[in-house]
Amino acid sequence: MKNLSLRQLRIFTSAARHSSFARAAEELHLTAPAVSMQMKDLEADLGISLFTRQGRGVCLTSAGEYFLVYARRILSALKEAESMMTKLQGVETGSLSIGLVSTAIYILPQLLAGFRKTHPGVSVVIEVRNREDLIKLMQDKAIDIAIMGKPPKDLDVVAKAFADHPHGFIASPSHRLAQHGPLKLSMLDQEEIIVREPGSGTRSVMQQFFDQVRFRPLSTIEMSSNETVKQAVMADLGISFVSLHTVGLELAHGELCVLNVHDTPVVRTWYVVGRSKTMSRAAQDFRDFVLAQGRPLLDAFFASSQSTISPGIDHSEKSSGAKTHPENCSEAEELSGASPI
Repeated sequence: MKNLSLRQLRIFTSAARHSSFARAAEELHLTAPAVSMQMKDLEADLGISLFTRQGRGVCLTSAGEYFLVYARRILSALKEAESMMTKLQGVETGSLSIGLVSTAIYILPQLLAGFRKTHPGVSVVIEVRNREDLIKLMQDKAIDIAIMGKPPKDLDVVAKAFADHPHGFIASPSHRLAQHGPLKLSMLDQEEIIVREPGSGTRSVMQQFFDQVRFRPLSTIEMSSNETVKQAVMADLGISFVSLHTVGLELAHGELCVLNVHDTPVVRTWYVVGRSKTMSRAAQDFRDFVLAQGRPLLDAFFASSQSTISPGIDHSEKSSGAKTHPENCSEAEELSGASPI
């Protein structure tokens, strides 16, 4: 292994995680041929095959599975060494990789802006994935810390709650239910409901809520991003169940409204999730900042919208003070004082 490089290890672990040279190239900002060449050189150096072709992707050989264990250990040890050197320097530097479920991109800027005021020397890399892919990144130790809704139960991580996370139904202001009074969920069974893809946190919250109240929509349209969902709802293609932290700008501009549906909003919880044993100084500082400042920062940011919400029924795993929304879209437009997300 005389010619083994850290670059090859990073490419190898990425390709193994994605089961694809092309996706590894995209993640690492390389070309697919460059990734393929690096892996051929690595296999030649080791004298054994690490991958086999499988359709358009690749899968690890038995030797590749064993080598992946050691590659992860090496990269993890290198990160720990970097963190220790930073601690010994006694300065606020270092790198921080933060993993996010896609919904969290609407709250991270507030958290990161506050953190950077006291930690300007820390370089930050953001990885945005759906929940399932984010768990894989944590498993591979490819990120230092994560912001997500439901933390994984089978990983050696520590998850701390820091803020409430409300979900509810949105519609175009021109939708026939937009000016309707309180709606029973059963009144939505004939509506086209736009949903996120399986594996997303929002889809999981929606499905759990629907199962609890035994609601089955007649028809759904599946989309893979919050922005696409919002555009479809604004075009009056249907209604959707979303994180209400994703629609501040659209509510403020009167492009969307929140439907007043019984038993909503459904309130879940935002968590900051980090490794239980090895965590860099930058990751520790960010976690401590989020736990101390996350709730007041988000409360202040969404204060205008929350002030128009009245008490309702909570379907969260623990009581979080769930509230119902204004009775119609005209009242929802009062949310225009909310800060855009």
